[in-house]
Amino acid sequence: MDTPNDLLTEEKRREVYENQDWAKLSPDLLRKILESLSSIDFYRAKTVCSDWYTVWKTCLKPLYPWHIIYQDDSLMLFDPREDKLYTTKVIGLSDDSYFMASSGNWLLIVDSCLDFYIFNLVTRERINLPSMESSIHRSKSSLGDGHTVRFERSDNREYGEWGHFVEYGHLEEPCRKDHVSEDIVGCKRSAVLWIDERTGDYVVAWIFNKHYLFTYKNGDDSWRNWNSNWKSKRTNLGYLDLAYLNNKLYLYTTNDYIKIIDFSGDFPKEEIGNNPYQDLPFHYVPQECEDYWKTRIALQKSGEVLIILSLFEFLHEERCLFYIFKMNFESGEWERVDSIGDDEMLIFGHGVTIRAPVQDVGDGIKNGSICFVKDDLWPGYKSPSYCGVFDLATSRINWSKKFCFDITKSQWFAPGFA
Repeated sequence: MDTPNDLLTEEKRREVYENQDWAKLSPDLLRKILESLSSIDFYRAKTVCSDWYTVWKTCLKPLYPWHIIYQDDSLMLFDPREDKLYTTKVIGLSDDSYFMASSGNWLLIVDSCLDFYIFNLVTRERINLPSMESSIHRSKSSLGDGHTVRFERSDNREYGEWGHFVEYGHLEEPCRKDHVSEDIVGCKRSAVLWIDERTGDYVVAWIFNKHYLFTYKNGDDSWRNWNSNWKSKRTNLGYLDLAYLNNKLYLYTTNDYIKIIDFSGDFPKEEIGNNPYQDLPFHYVPQECEDYWKTRIALQKSGEVLIILSLFEFLHEERCLFYIFKMNFESGEWERVDSIGDDEMLIFGHGVTIRAPVQDVGDGIKNGSICFVKDDLWPGYKSPSYCGVFDLATSRINWSKKFCFDITKSQWFAPGFA
């Protein structure tokens, strides 16, 4: 039982706590407090006030990529440095959420109803995007006259090759119908998110089934459809990947060209005269005992385009590799390079390079490394873990730790990076 003295002491402590001006703590003390917080709370602490944000920027806590892990219908975040799992209840996401792309602490999420939204891991702020069931604008440009397309929802459930999956519905246009299911978060899609945390401006773009490209910029009335039936000499042209930087959306097409759409004006338009990659397609002939599986693009902080290949080599031993190519504008050729930049690293499929952590955080995450997941590797390859980190300098893979539970899918994302 508490004594009166104990109660008085507790009451006094509460009074001191409530009267404390936490914004006026000394910077040194506040820095120690911030650096002792868990990673999620550390990112949230910078939103308390301007004084906290000023001190937060001076903290030595390193920024580095995390894992998004799916177990059946649940979603978790794993901090590889702290070896800690965060569940959806802690994060604030729903269990049927699927990660599509990220920008800093913002995630582009789609749920099982094909409803898209942007979610901030720090503030838990949510921005709902227009429904795909609403009218989707046709985008008229030199890329082609986009056909009218509309998503129609379905409540049917079917069984696919790998087991049970949800049939979301289908995208329908005058002469085509494409079924949409959970594979939109797999190999049949690629997406990017860019958001300016200071102004609140953002752009979202995603590809489905290589045929559809949808974009949305805050302020638009609805999604914009850039249908890939381009009216040009290059028929049946589709999209393989995309990246976004400095108001420009870069598209890697199925005929190996780089297209650029400028989003700086009121209406997005294709850049032709200002596209340095306009007539410079990428070609790579696999060497003997070598095949490549996936192709992705990424933009360096300088704005230059990188093309990244995921390959499988079976010469002396079976192993997975990643090659990076960069344009040599003097020769007009794509050349293989052995480094990314002085302080840059990659997440395969992320779209932009990210700053490598200054401190060694372990797991192989460092300058000149590429984070990847099992789906990025040659199908059938028996990987010892669901994801890993490839070192460009040594061509070696550092595999991530295995968990005691089954993982249905995983992704990387980079909290804190902008």
